Amino acid sequence: MRVYFDASVIIASILSSTGGSSKLLRYVKNNKIVGITSQTAVDEVLEKTEKLKRSKKVIEDFIVKSRLLVRKHITLKEIEPYKDSVHIEDAHLIAGAVLTKCKYLVSLDKKHLLREDIKDRFLPLLLVSPKELLGNFK
Repeated sequence: MRVYFDASVIIASILSSTGGSSKLLRYVKNNKIVGITSQTAVDEVLEKTEKLKRSKKVIEDFIVKSRLLVRKHITLKEIEPYKDSVHIEDAHLIAGAVLTKCKYLVSLDKKHLLREDIKDRFLPLLLVSPKELLGNFK
C-alpha cells in the first residue's frame, strides 16, 4: 500500500510519539506500508523548526529514520492540473500523490483537504486522516 504523507502528519509525528501519525510512520519503518512524501513537504516541515523546537538536523534525521521515500520538489508544471481544484497551497500534495501512484494521501488538514467535496473530487485517490487510514489495519 502506497501512502503519500502531508507535512502536517510528519509534524504531528515529531511532536507526539503516541498519536496516529506516529503509528503510521512506524508502519512505514516496519515495511507495512510504503510511505512517500516530497521535498516540497519536507521543506514545509523544515520551515517550522522554531515552532517544533527542533533543529533542522534533528528534523532531517527524523525523516531519514522514518524511512519515508522523499520525491524531488513538486514543480509548478506538475501542480498546474490541480491548482483550480484545491487550495493552491495544497495542490502540490495532490500532484505528489498522483505522480507517485499512491492510493492514499494522509493529512490532518480538515479545512482544505479532508472535506467530502474535496475527497470526492480526486477519486480514486483517497484523502484520509491518520485515524481513517489506521482503521484499514484492524
